Amino acid sequence: MAGRGVKIVGGIAAAVVALAVIAYGVVMTVPSVQDALMVRVIKARLSDRSQAALLTDGGLHLAICGSGSPMPDPTRANACTAVIAGGHIVIIDTGPGSWKKFAQMRLPGGKIDTILLTHLHSDHIGDLGEFAVQSWINGRDKPLDIFGPAKLPSPALAPDSEGHEYGTSGTLDVVKGFALAYDADSAYRILHHGADYLIPDGARIVGHEIQTPNRDELVTVYDKDGLKISAFLVDHHPIEPAYGFRVEYAGRVAVLSGDTKKTESVERFSKGADLLIHEALNHDMVKLMEGPVKELNSPRLSKMLNDTINYHTSPVEAAEIAKAAGVKLLVYSHIVPPLVNALSEKMFMRGVAEARGDGDVRIGHDGMLISLPAGSDKVEVSNLN
Repeated sequence: MAGRGVKIVGGIAAAVVALAVIAYGVVMTVPSVQDALMVRVIKARLSDRSQAALLTDGGLHLAICGSGSPMPDPTRANACTAVIAGGHIVIIDTGPGSWKKFAQMRLPGGKIDTILLTHLHSDHIGDLGEFAVQSWINGRDKPLDIFGPAKLPSPALAPDSEGHEYGTSGTLDVVKGFALAYDADSAYRILHHGADYLIPDGARIVGHEIQTPNRDELVTVYDKDGLKISAFLVDHHPIEPAYGFRVEYAGRVAVLSGDTKKTESVERFSKGADLLIHEALNHDMVKLMEGPVKELNSPRLSKMLNDTINYHTSPVEAAEIAKAAGVKLLVYSHIVPPLVNALSEKMFMRGVAEARGDGDVRIGHDGMLISLPAGSDKVEVSNLN
């Protein structure tokens, strides 16, 4: 009887395998079946608009669309965070690769009305043009406002061989540069699709320079339908001014540090916040990289690695800030170096638990969604990838 049962099971398994082989053959050889399956997949993807509900559910949401740094990392785009509340999406920084990560989260790009820049390093502005054109393609029909720092307050110190002094541009100039670079692209699209479908005003990007506050004050840069975002100065010297942002909506508060070494202003403006998204560079791990880089006859890269340490915050230092400010959740972003496996993550987090105390702390990743529901003290973490 046992042998017979085994034969029956074996026969069923063989039949299932045969059917699978036949189905595979049909799919791979019959165009009409391929087309039907493709249409089914497309409909499923287009009908999944669940993320749009985040705009109107009454809560404050922050989605990380770039948690990496200039160091190559296949899993992370460069700096980018989406703030979602009150029917609006505000993007903070647009690092290279971040538009694709934003799009993968199936958030409605046409609802982006403003971009805020913490500072003008390339890893924070590289996808500015893509956010502008793609949000327009996705339905934005009004000019896109872009707020960021003014030019360096001190004279430029980096002349080239032809006498041009680098450092003479601020956000207004950067925005004009991107507008000019994408001018032909905008024309092509309007001429191809028609102005009724791609409204020309939506192709415009308008730069605004944030009024530089004193070290101990906030300056409001966005205030619409209850969503308020204020800028404060951080210490990313010699990059000046550089900003962090405090986000407030429906009684909930989130703070983004921007790029900075450990500074009192982040602690001050994070007091009692529900969430702090703080940059993190592990000093010890970067120092470990210097030796091998030097051995590979790259003293230039070795020096540049060492230079990064003095204007970034370590994971332990960020944990100390979060504890002192009484922040509910600390999330690390702008992560240096890339964390390629569990061992590197463990090394990155050395000393964090002791510095953080009882508070919650997470390593951020692209696609992470942190939700702060209205009328609650809950902090919910999920994944939009």
